[in-house]
Amino acid sequence: MKQFLILCSSVCLLLASCQTSEAPEKETGKKTEKSKDLEKTPVSLTEDNNAKLITGTYAIIAGKGEDTSTSSISYAFYEDNGNLSIWQQAINNFIKKSLYRPEGSPVSKDPLTVKMIEKSMNDFKRYANRHKNEFEMTYSMTDEYVIDDQHKEFVTVTQVTSSYDGGAHGMYGTGYFQFDKRTGKELTLKDFVSDMKEFNRIAEKYFKKSQGIPANVSVGSKDYSFDFWFENDQFACNDNFCFDGKSMHFMYMPYEITNYAEGTIEFSIPMNKIEHLLKLH
Repeated sequence: MKQFLILCSSVCLLLASCQTSEAPEKETGKKTEKSKDLEKTPVSLTEDNNAKLITGTYAIIAGKGEDTSTSSISYAFYEDNGNLSIWQQAINNFIKKSLYRPEGSPVSKDPLTVKMIEKSMNDFKRYANRHKNEFEMTYSMTDEYVIDDQHKEFVTVTQVTSSYDGGAHGMYGTGYFQFDKRTGKELTLKDFVSDMKEFNRIAEKYFKKSQGIPANVSVGSKDYSFDFWFENDQFACNDNFCFDGKSMHFMYMPYEITNYAEGTIEFSIPMNKIEHLLKLH
């Protein structure tokens, strides 16, 4: 798990596994003003190699009549100038793998482009239209990405997503993904923390406080109204975290540690309580 420059997308990148094998129809999507002439306009520059950060929004409407849904993607990626740093390429590959693609279609080996993102959205539109009569609502997806490359040793990609692909309700959440600037490797909490046992001990205090759990009560206690699903009833931080300067923020997705109705579970730890345990900055 995981989860900033924000990128919104009404495509649930988590739907990358939702697929179809039917022949493509001739569909078109709609660019917002933000994405007009996008590939010609640099939005920001990285310190490494002046690679352009391409951002924009692309939306499609699936379904017909009253039964329609809007899906959109607000994207951010680095223009491939043939000289991307290893971490910039890793981020582009991460976003490319997250895009919706028809069943059986491999991840493209071509560089990530705006056209590739738009094609993915129109592929999803065809998929949604084929399944629009299966449930009361037409399938939809929304994603928002954020790239924060201001840290010295790592870069954070934030993905805010929501989707509906059948069933009683949709899914939503925020994922934070950390990448090593030296190697491009996706990092986990263990890569940041020198002593996980001590870190979880400190973090548990702030988790309990955020959820109104008495300090002397176990997170797995059945004597209270809360019901968390930690393994062996032992609190543990997940890999979905980010830094906001003054604190380290964690988020658990719906269904991750409790029932859907509770939504996302979030808490923060002041940096001055854990900074001595952090290996990366």
